[in-house]
Amino acid sequence: MVIIIIAVTRKHTEKLNNLSSYTLIYGRRKVGKTFLVKNFIDHDVYFIVKRGGGIIAENDSITNIDSFDLFLEKLRSELRDDKTVVVDEFQRLPEEFLDHVQSLHPEGRLILTGSSFHVMKDILSPNSPILGMVSEFKLSLVSPENVFKELSDHMEIERAFELSPYLRDPWTLQYFKEGETSLEEILFFSKRSIPSLTGEVFLEEERTLSKVYEGIIRSLALGRWKLKEIADLLHSRGHIDEPQPNKIRPYFNNMMAMDLVTRIPLHHKKGYRYIIKSPIMELGYLLDERYNFFEEDIPEKRIKKVVGDRIPKHIERYCGDLFAELYDGKYEYHYSDKFDIDFIITEGEDVLAAGEVKWSENVSKADVRKFLDRTEYLSGDKIFLAKKEFEMEGVISLTPKKLLHLLKDDKPELKGLI
Repeated sequence: MVIIIIAVTRKHTEKLNNLSSYTLIYGRRKVGKTFLVKNFIDHDVYFIVKRGGGIIAENDSITNIDSFDLFLEKLRSELRDDKTVVVDEFQRLPEEFLDHVQSLHPEGRLILTGSSFHVMKDILSPNSPILGMVSEFKLSLVSPENVFKELSDHMEIERAFELSPYLRDPWTLQYFKEGETSLEEILFFSKRSIPSLTGEVFLEEERTLSKVYEGIIRSLALGRWKLKEIADLLHSRGHIDEPQPNKIRPYFNNMMAMDLVTRIPLHHKKGYRYIIKSPIMELGYLLDERYNFFEEDIPEKRIKKVVGDRIPKHIERYCGDLFAELYDGKYEYHYSDKFDIDFIITEGEDVLAAGEVKWSENVSKADVRKFLDRTEYLSGDKIFLAKKEFEMEGVISLTPKKLLHLLKDDKPELKGLI
């Protein structure tokens, strides 16, 4: 597990070492901020701010600091001695802390870590006293390319590919057991963690996980991704007084800032497809909606059924993220009453690629022809990913094995060359 974390963290370390003297690392809890700064960034002093307001200082020894003024004195002294100082969970400090940071800049090297929502609200806002003084680095899910390449060194390729969407969430790597890893086991051991992690995001912002926020998460887990559909469900459950999208839109903005929810633009349409960003969290809430999973012991066969039904959808989204990264483009989604297109990768108005994922055993050339017919109006590469390869003109047929070969071949210019 440690080998995997080190591998997927290496790229972050290279980027961070090239940033300016004052750096802000932010992201929701359990995405690896503390692990990254403590293990991969050279520092002289590490301060962690506790929830109760106290501060622990770690250098050659560990010291508890109960006074904010004493902490500022130590921070000022270290920075003026040109030391590298980390302040972890800085959002728990009094608001005036940022004014002190402004007065200290640019002495020494200061690394701040904090939650996404607090950063978006206070530090990156126009009124922030340190706006423009710090380099910004957001930590979220692990790179889709990175996690697949690393997992494939520890297990069978197809299995590594299937697990990649879920092990992108760094906290899940604690359950990694080489070839023995299973989604059912991850869910079993994290059934208490998933709701706690979600609620912890809101506790950091001094609020409770309200019925509206939780209702949105549960709606998305059920596969409802349009604002009107979600508003209807929340109204039917008594969480909002009118089934109108404008009643819930501000909640979505907050949840995207907190990195709980993301949205995929609809190709050539107004609007977005909203999803829970972490697939493993989505599975947990889906199981809880179906079987009260967070509170009861559920037969493994029921868990396997739900997981098996949802895996293809999660692989589709994973491929959208992966090919957006590989083509350096934007991941979009197309839907209509007649058919969907799993992912469309764009650059401005240009379509770089369109793709279909068929993650089942019963796939044939007829499926490939249908995909080509549906995407004939789109320019760019046509990518068809399945468990077996198809030799057909006009399509780039990929299997996990072939995809991995391309990724480990330092992926030459992708367009038209896969």
